[in-house]
Amino acid sequence: MSAIASGFLKSTAILDLEHRGRDRYIACCLLDGEGEIALLDPGPSSTINTLQRKLQDRGITVSDIGSILLTHIHFDHAGATGALVKLNPNIRVYAHSKGATHLRDPKRLVESASRVFGTSIEEFWGPFDPVPAQNLHTLYGGELIAIGSREFEVLYTPGHAVHHVSFFETSSKVAFVGDAAGVRINDSFVYPATPPPDVDLGSIDNSLELIQARTPERLFLTHFGLMARVEWHIADFRDRLLRWSEFVRLSLEQQGDDSQRAREFSEMAKAELSSVLTKAEAAWFENLISFQQSWYGLARYWRRRNDYPDTPSGSL
Repeated sequence: MSAIASGFLKSTAILDLEHRGRDRYIACCLLDGEGEIALLDPGPSSTINTLQRKLQDRGITVSDIGSILLTHIHFDHAGATGALVKLNPNIRVYAHSKGATHLRDPKRLVESASRVFGTSIEEFWGPFDPVPAQNLHTLYGGELIAIGSREFEVLYTPGHAVHHVSFFETSSKVAFVGDAAGVRINDSFVYPATPPPDVDLGSIDNSLELIQARTPERLFLTHFGLMARVEWHIADFRDRLLRWSEFVRLSLEQQGDDSQRAREFSEMAKAELSSVLTKAEAAWFENLISFQQSWYGLARYWRRRNDYPDTPSGSL
C-alpha cells in the first residue's frame, strides 16, 4: 500500500449509519483534514443518534465538525444536515446552488418526496430541518474546497439529480460520487439508481465522463463504501443502465398500466440480480432498493422526451 493510500485510510472513515437496522445501506464519510473535520453525506435525521455514537467512538462530537459536504439533498444523504447545524451553528454546508434553495426551505422538497414515496416519508427518514442561509456555501462545479490540509475539486455531476455534485481528491485519487455512479456492495453487480423526478440519461453519461477524466482509483458510494475496479464499475453501470432504460422505453409502447409495467421491470431486475449474485447479496438489494421506483424514474425521463401517454392518475 502506498504512503498516500495508507494516509488516506487513516484520515477517512466510512460510518455505516445502520438505517432501520440495515447494514451497508447508507454510508457517511468522515474526513479528517488535520485541523478540520468534515462529514460527507451525513445521512437522514432518523440516524443522527447512530452517527453521533460512531463519532464518539472516534473521540469526535458534533461540535468538532467544521464542514458538511453534500453530493445532493435527497433524504438519505442530507436529511440530518439541518439538525446537525442546530447542534453546531458554526458548521459550513456545501451544496449545489439548485439544492441549496431547498435546504434553506425544505417544504417543497418534502412535498415532492412525499408525492413520490408516500406521506410517511418523514416517519421513514426523519424530519428535514432547514439550514440557515448563513451556513450555506453554494457550489456550481469547478470550485476547490479545503478541509484542513486536504483539497477537493467540485464536479457538477447531474443525472441522478439535477443538483448532484461529486468531490474529487487529487492526492488520494478518490472520487466521492454519491449516487452519480450507482449502488454496489461487491465486484459483480452495479445497480443504476434512477428514482424520479430528475433522472436524465444524457446528463448521467456526461457526468460519468467527467468523473472518468480524473482517472480515480477508487469511488466512494453512499450506497455503499469505498470501491476499487473503477473502470469495470463504470462500464457495468453504463451497460445495465442502457439495457434497463430501453426495457422501460419499450414497456411504454405496450398495453397496460404503469403499475403493471413497473412490476414487470422489477421482476426482470430481480431475475438479473439472481443470475449474478449470491442469494444473500440478491436479498440485500431486494430488501433495500425499490426496483419499481427505478422504473418510474426512467419512465418519466422517456415521457419528457417522447410522445408517450402521461402517467395515469394515481401513479407516480
